Amino acid sequence: MLILLACAADTSDSADSAAVDALDLRIQEADLGDLADNQLVFEGPDTVIEPGDDVMICLFDTYDGDDVGLHDVHTYQASGGHHLQMMGTTTPAVDVPDGTVMDCTGEGGDFQMSDLEPVGITNGGHVGGEEIEISMPLPEGMAFELEKGQRFVMQSHYINSGTEPIRVRDLAVLTLTPEDEVSTWAAPLIFNRDDFEIPPGGTLSTDFECTTDTDWNFLYVLGHMHEWGTSFSIERRVGENLEAFYDIPEWDPVYRDAPIVDYYPDATMAVPAGTTFKTSCSWFNDKDEPLLFPHEMCVGVNIVYPQKATVICDGNE
Repeated sequence: MLILLACAADTSDSADSAAVDALDLRIQEADLGDLADNQLVFEGPDTVIEPGDDVMICLFDTYDGDDVGLHDVHTYQASGGHHLQMMGTTTPAVDVPDGTVMDCTGEGGDFQMSDLEPVGITNGGHVGGEEIEISMPLPEGMAFELEKGQRFVMQSHYINSGTEPIRVRDLAVLTLTPEDEVSTWAAPLIFNRDDFEIPPGGTLSTDFECTTDTDWNFLYVLGHMHEWGTSFSIERRVGENLEAFYDIPEWDPVYRDAPIVDYYPDATMAVPAGTTFKTSCSWFNDKDEPLLFPHEMCVGVNIVYPQKATVICDGNE
């Protein structure tokens, strides 16, 4: 059974006026094609992006279905979309009701991205009708945990490089698996630093360490920075030595949306508890103003198992 949760943005007079004047690029259900009985569709915020804007817009909602396994997330955005993510939040509905839409761009926004954590990991999707170049499918029988009552945020990132306002509404398709059919639980393991400031016209390098406290198998590993990145690496400490674990010595801006993904099938990357990982990021800022999170990032994204809850290592000083 297909379930559709429709959440609209602000319908004030000013919002209605802006929408009338904007180019309508909203994704429609018909754009998704045939859907299976175990697929769930969520609508992102219905909003207008002005010319030249680089914004992230967040919509709050609550998953009210049964406890299930989340096997796959596919997203659909209009041209200008950079990502659509399903992020968990502990913010209660009494503080931010379901259907609330707000600016979550970062510094100066109404809600900070650093307060969120992934609900699963996007496996793929489409932007402007074109398939995006990322694929991290879970093996059959593996899933992330999705619990009844999970509050989440749908975060849409857009850059409108055109000359007229655009009206957008993204869609996310979740493929679910009944709990009793999940043989292995997996979860995101995130290495993240967000307290950096890259000076105008200057360079910056930073690194931080995270130590695991559980025996895990790594399924996927990828690094995430934006177009000002110059290098990214994750090293693993073995005894007194550091050895390469994931290394991109020359970062290409294309990796922002089409990252290099290391895949370890069939439990070929077993990592014992107590293993330390060192994440390193370097950037060059060609702008005339400082670069801060989330306009630039230093994030290691891993999928590990067996594990139910998302794990985040905050590498800030």
